[in-house]
Order: sequence, then structure tokens, then C-alpha cells
Amino acid sequence: MVNLKKLAATVTLGALLISGTTPGYAASLTDKQKKVQQQQQQNNSAQSKANASIQKREQAISKEQQAINKLDAELQDVINDVAQKKAEIRATQQKIAALQKKIKQYEAKMKAQEELMKERMATMQKNGGGSIDWAEFIFGSKDFGDLLTRMITAGTIQENDKQIFEEYQATKDKLAAAQAELKAERDALVKQKEELEQRQKALNKKMKERAAKIKKLNAEKVKFESKLMSLREMESTLKAQEKAIKAEMEAQRRAAEEAKRAAAAAAATKKQQSSNSGALSTPQASAAASVPASGGMFQRPANGRLSQGWGAASGANGYSFHNGLDIAGPVGTPISASQTGTVTTAGWGGAYGNHVIITHVLNGQVWTTVYAHMSSVSVSAGQRVTQGQNIGAMGSTGNSTGSHLHFEIHRGGYSYSSSSAGNTVNPASFF
Repeated sequence: MVNLKKLAATVTLGALLISGTTPGYAASLTDKQKKVQQQQQQNNSAQSKANASIQKREQAISKEQQAINKLDAELQDVINDVAQKKAEIRATQQKIAALQKKIKQYEAKMKAQEELMKERMATMQKNGGGSIDWAEFIFGSKDFGDLLTRMITAGTIQENDKQIFEEYQATKDKLAAAQAELKAERDALVKQKEELEQRQKALNKKMKERAAKIKKLNAEKVKFESKLMSLREMESTLKAQEKAIKAEMEAQRRAAEEAKRAAAAAAATKKQQSSNSGALSTPQASAAASVPASGGMFQRPANGRLSQGWGAASGANGYSFHNGLDIAGPVGTPISASQTGTVTTAGWGGAYGNHVIITHVLNGQVWTTVYAHMSSVSVSAGQRVTQGQNIGAMGSTGNSTGSHLHFEIHRGGYSYSSSSAGNTVNPASFF
């Protein structure tokens, strides 16, 4: 930040060297000091607003991020639930497959046991079954298993064959149990799939909700980063301009000293030449010595066709007010400083592409000129340039649709507005 007391001292010294110490100059000096101080206050205010805007946007993004973090936690619970349901379904399906395999084994075993028992009953009937009412057993039974059960209960099966029939019954019981378990598992599987479908729907809903929030957050971040970049660039430009103002005042002071020394030397020479007459003439250094003579306060910075003027715009290009003049010409067309001053910034920067900003101090008033979309830059920050000096070449860098120079004049420090003139003035009014 520029020290206002030092800056005021610099302004005072430069002004005294230029204009002398006449009573009428004191009021003029005070006015010039006030103008420079006001410019510094405007810079401070702009920086404060930039910082406040950054903090506000950071808080908004932080709130959005917290909402997403909370949703992520909820989403993880649903994801875990879905994974558990899928694992349960896989386990149930594996159990069903095992039961189906076991049932086939039981059915095959029962078939073999039935064949064996049929042979044993045929033998029993042949060897002494005349006393047994086979018609009652056969036609009174529901199925083969019931027939065996009735025969075992009636004691018609010999002890040595009883084990065969008991093993068959055990296999039958196991088969029935396996079939019941299979039905239960299939019912459970249906329920698990229904629950999975519900959880999957909940998951999809939350995923969409999260995607929407992420999209919104990303959009906010892009807007924030874009705004943050412009705010930081603005802050950097304001700081650089403070240095440029100080440097420009110092350059004017040195120019005034040189003019005063030259005037003194010329006066001494004239005094020596006029010693016989005793005449003494001491010319006063002029304030104009700090600014090279020119055809006007600001001069046209490049040759070419005026493709867009200063004033209201359609908004099609992102602004409803055009803060400068557009001068169209071939790539490489020379660009010169519109007035003597100190280069604030020079190089690449966002929508302006390659650009140069120059700070001027004219009669205590700070002015700023901007030269944008250049193909090349031939000066550097902190360098002092004179009116008409080449500072680069025309191009189409940054937010540009064709080779041209976008030229702005600000009364005071650089301050951009896309919807109003801000502190810009119409460059065409100067040339």
C-alpha cells in the first residue's frame, strides 16, 4: 500500500520544483494532494469489497459442500444396505442351489430304495404271503410310502428287511424337509429381491440428487474461481497502480529537477553573456516539462477502423456497456502509448488476453489507459513510457473474435463494470 504521507511529500516536492513556491500554488498543491489521496481511498474501498465478496462466496460454497458431505454419508448407508441385500440374495441363491442338488440326490436314492423294496415285497408274497391281505395293503394305501408305513405298522415286514424300509422312510423325511426348506428359501429370495429393488430405487434417487448438487457446486466453483480470479487480478492491479502512481510522481519530480537545472544553467550562461548590461533573467520551469508535448491530452493509440464505440451494448458478448473503443486492423499493427505514464501491468490476463495498463498523473489527477487483445507486448510493469512510444502490436488474444485493439481511458484507477461506464470516459472525446 502506498504511504500517503510519503506520496504527499513526493507530490509536494515535485510540484515545488516545477512551479516554485508562489502563494497561489499552495491551494493548487492541496487540491492535487487531495485528488491523489481520494484515488488511494477508492483503491482501498475496492480491495475491501473484493475481499468481502470472496469471503461471501467461500461461505456459500462451504455450505453447499457440507450438504453434499451429508448426502454422501446417507448415500453410503444406502450403498452398504444394497450391498448387504445383494450378499443375502447370493447366499440364498447358493442355498437354493445346494438344496436342489440335495433333493435330486434324495429322489435318486428313494428311487433305488423303492426298487429294492419292491423286490423284497415280491419275495415276501411268494414265500409266505398267503396269510397277508395284500389287496388291503396295496389298494388301501395312498402311495408307495404309505404302503410301507402300513406294512411296518402291521408288523408284516421281517426284522431283517425292516432296516431297508426305515432307511427309505428316513430318506423320504429328509426329502420333505429339503423341499420345505427350498420353498422357504425361494419365498425369502422373492422378499429379498423386492427389498433390493426398493433400496436400489432409493440409491438411484440419492445418486441423482447428489449429481444435481455436484453440478450446482461445480457451477458455483467455476463462477467463484472466475470471479476470484478477476477480484485477485483487480487487487493485484490496484496494488500495482499504487506503485505506478508513486513511480510516475517520482519520474515527474526528477524531470522537473532536470528542467530546473537546465534552466539554471541557461540562466547562468545568459548572465555571463549579459554581464556588461547587468541584466538577469531566470526562467521558471514549466509543469509541461513533465509531460512531452503532444497534439492533445490523449492521442489515438493505433491506426485502423473504429469497429465499436464507447457506450451501451447489446449484452451478446457478456456486457451491456462497452467501456472503450475497438480499433480494428491487421495483426501486428503497431500500438503506442496514448500519453506519458508508468506501466502498471503488462502481459497475459483473462478476457483481455495480452494487454497493457498505463498509469498517468496529469495536473494531480490520476488517469489510466488500457490496451487489450494485443498479439505482443513490448513493455514491462514499472517501465515509464512517453506519449507515442510503441508498447506492442495489435492482435486477437483473450475474449476476442478478430484482430483489434480494445482501448479504455479511466478517470482515476482501473475499475471495470460490464453494465455501466464506471469511471471510464469516451476516448473519442480526446482525439
